Amino acid sequence: MLKPQRLIVDDLLFPGKMPSFWGYDSLHVIIRLLTFAATYYFFSMLFITLKLPAGVYAPMFVTGAALGRVVGMLSMLIIPASLLTSEENNIKTGDRLACFALVGGAGLTASVTQTFSAGMIAYGLTGLEGLLLPVLLVTLISCGVGMQLSHNIYDSCCTLRHIPLLLVPSSHHALDVTAEKLMQPIGDRFVIDAYATKITDIRRVLEGCCSPKDDDSAIAVVHSKDNPVLLGSIHHRVLEKICNACEVAGRKEISMRDECFLNYIDQCPLVLNKDANLQKIAFLFHTLRAEFAFVVNFGMAVGTVCRKDLIKFQQENVSLY
Repeated sequence: MLKPQRLIVDDLLFPGKMPSFWGYDSLHVIIRLLTFAATYYFFSMLFITLKLPAGVYAPMFVTGAALGRVVGMLSMLIIPASLLTSEENNIKTGDRLACFALVGGAGLTASVTQTFSAGMIAYGLTGLEGLLLPVLLVTLISCGVGMQLSHNIYDSCCTLRHIPLLLVPSSHHALDVTAEKLMQPIGDRFVIDAYATKITDIRRVLEGCCSPKDDDSAIAVVHSKDNPVLLGSIHHRVLEKICNACEVAGRKEISMRDECFLNYIDQCPLVLNKDANLQKIAFLFHTLRAEFAFVVNFGMAVGTVCRKDLIKFQQENVSLY
């Protein structure tokens, strides 16, 4: 353990017999590697709690490489050479153990960080095409198992430090929570755009539905009040500027057919079905980095869901996550 991390990686991935630092026989080397992996993993988790960043990616790769080398050595002791093909027997022992170490490092790193890039980085260390399939396969399996057990290390650290972060729920009970239960009724958050809308009505919508400090607020553009089919959305600050320009020009009404209004309408806003479950909603917000979405029922705008509401629900229902 007195060696720096870079030299330890060189030892673990070395295609040959490990230096005498790790022991002189297989049993001694296995014990040293297991002791190193357990100690290194423990201190890596301990260092994460420090205010000074100590890194996660490299320590997990080193720990996984040590465990992978141990698995390789045990497999060579358990599986007799007679069960191996002639091509497998021709592979040098050191090369085989180095492959186990590389695959183990990629697997543990992928499971902890839940990133597919761990496999690509591990493959890039060698560039050997024969290692591409096992590295990618182990990476996929590790990511899947890690996602089923817990959140990735970065999201877990943010949660423990009470940093507002939207997580994708893992509990099956989250499937019972739908957008209809999470949404806020759309109320007056609409602009009648079929023909014309009075400037005074738009002012009333802006004053009643949008906070001056809310930069993510959007107004639903619907067909009519009686038939609220969602046609798009427009940011409340943009709509306010349009109203100011119309008042300066002496206009009392605006229509979606007006070029000054039509060019600013987002005709493809993020839309959720009222029956969409919490897992799908959180995944969409997490993947698209969305802040706001409209809830519809057969195309009719019925409510809104924003990231702040999802985070608040997450803090009140920790058991679902």
